[in-house]
Amino acid sequence: MSLTPVSSNEPSPGAMRLLAVDDNFESAELIARVGTACGYEARPVTDPRTVPEIMADWKPQVLTLDLCMPHKDGFSILGNLQQVGFKGSLIVISGQNDWLRKAACQLAEVNGIEVTSHLQKPINLRALKDLLNTIRLVG
Repeated sequence: MSLTPVSSNEPSPGAMRLLAVDDNFESAELIARVGTACGYEARPVTDPRTVPEIMADWKPQVLTLDLCMPHKDGFSILGNLQQVGFKGSLIVISGQNDWLRKAACQLAEVNGIEVTSHLQKPINLRALKDLLNTIRLVG
C-alpha cells in the first residue's frame, strides 16, 4: 500500500485557507489563531513583500489585510491580487479611518476582488469570528 502525499498547494479536505497579513506580529498571529479556531488552515504573514509569492503558492481562500505597513502597503497588495489569481474573500483590517478602509474595499472591488467586509483595529474578535464562520459556511 502506498500513500500519496497531499500537495501543499491544495487545501486540506474541508479546511479553507486563511492568510493574515499584518506587519504587527501579534495582530497577524491573533487573526490566524481566530481563523484556526473557526476551522481554517491559517498562516500569519508579517512581511508584505512576501505576499504575492505566498498567494501564488499557497492559494488561500480568505485574505485579511492591514493597510499601513512598511516596505509595501495594503493598497499595493490589492493591486497584485488579481495578478496572482486570488479568487477568494478579502477582509480589510486596519486602524485607519473608516473612509480609508472603504476606499481600499472599493479599489479591491474595481479590481474584481470579492470584499467581505472591513474591520477597525483593535479587532472586535466576535465580529471577526462571525465573518469567518459565515465565509466558511457559504464558501
